[in-house]
Amino acid sequence: MKRLAFSRLALCVLCGALLLPGLASAGWVQQQSGTTASLRSIYFINAQTGWVAGDANGDPHFILRTTNGGANWVRYSVDTLRIGSDVIRFWDSQLGFVGSGVRLYKSTDGGLTWRYIPTRFWIPHIFNIAFVTPLKGWLVNTWFYSGDGGAGDLYQTIDGGETWVKRDSSGSYLFRDVAFADSLFGCFTADNHGWSYPSNGFVKQTTDGGSAWQTVASGWAYGPFRFLGRNFAWRSWFYRYPYNPESWRWGIQKTTDQGAHWTEIYSFSTEGYCCSCIWDPRIALVDYQKGWFLFRDTLRCTRDGGATWSWQIPGQYLNDLFFSDSLNGWLVGRYGLILHTTDGGSGVFQEGVPSPIPRFPSSIRPNPFTSFATLPGHEAERFSLYDVAGRKVGIFRGDRVGEGLAPGVYFVCQGTACRAPTRIVKVR
Repeated sequence: MKRLAFSRLALCVLCGALLLPGLASAGWVQQQSGTTASLRSIYFINAQTGWVAGDANGDPHFILRTTNGGANWVRYSVDTLRIGSDVIRFWDSQLGFVGSGVRLYKSTDGGLTWRYIPTRFWIPHIFNIAFVTPLKGWLVNTWFYSGDGGAGDLYQTIDGGETWVKRDSSGSYLFRDVAFADSLFGCFTADNHGWSYPSNGFVKQTTDGGSAWQTVASGWAYGPFRFLGRNFAWRSWFYRYPYNPESWRWGIQKTTDQGAHWTEIYSFSTEGYCCSCIWDPRIALVDYQKGWFLFRDTLRCTRDGGATWSWQIPGQYLNDLFFSDSLNGWLVGRYGLILHTTDGGSGVFQEGVPSPIPRFPSSIRPNPFTSFATLPGHEAERFSLYDVAGRKVGIFRGDRVGEGLAPGVYFVCQGTACRAPTRIVKVR
């Protein structure tokens, strides 16, 4: 009887620790965006001032702006057209740009008003915009063909975005990202989108401000690229083997010597995600030891330069992330989701903050459990389980979930792709 009472007490204490906001984690909290649109891009210039852009959700084109760290987000009109945005970037508190398909918009008053910039872009997706001075900037845009392949262009402006000149082009490669460490040292990346042939791509680098570009890497598909000065950078890569989705892998490489040598610090299987995977990852570098990457709805963090990684927030339908400093960071996603951390993203997603859409599965019984849990109505289906570090611990039938595992916290995912995990707890 005493042992039973102790077990019940332990279970109550554990459940309370898991469910009480603040006890579970002070790491990430949800901010009110005032929209249900899918938010695709976020940018901050400091811990207080930032902007978010995304789908118009059937409304005229708009962006969100905050001047108090996201405590309040105010909506501003960009255009009367019902279009969404792919990317938003600001040089300072006044000068900013929004890329919306093939259309480019400019603001000179902090995002309060926007002006359409006529361009001759014919490729319909602006992937990134990078300014190195208030007048000089770069952008890459990409077009997916209906089948395999795509096309990409690199453009430059020297008059604050009023006019743009094409500096590089490809009829068979998608240009994925452009980034600069300073006004002279930068790179852009590319890959050969498609199912029916192996991955290929390149990284081109400039050391003279873009007058000349040299290919410094090839053979993989390359995506997002982030600098911390000239010497230190992360870049993403993707490998795809024809007609074999199980072979597709994505990862991060690091350099500490201006790209002379690259070291792989993380890789994982995409488990059959579509071949445009290389577009999906997002990278945030906080310092030389701490960094983040976001792949669809899984966020991982390293605090030791990539030696080890932790799974921070599973299954929250995330599209982009941004850190203004080592403590303040934001995540945006579908259904108007904005998450904010003021402690560097410690812990996991704060309990008590509702997910914008129901997670699958909707019912796991019992939870917590001592031997195994079941998923009513899904008993014959297979589910993957992950531990709190993001490691897969096994695949289980819906009528014996967690059987044979040690006590602890786990995440249940449908099939092999972890898109919307549900947390379960096994106790003694």
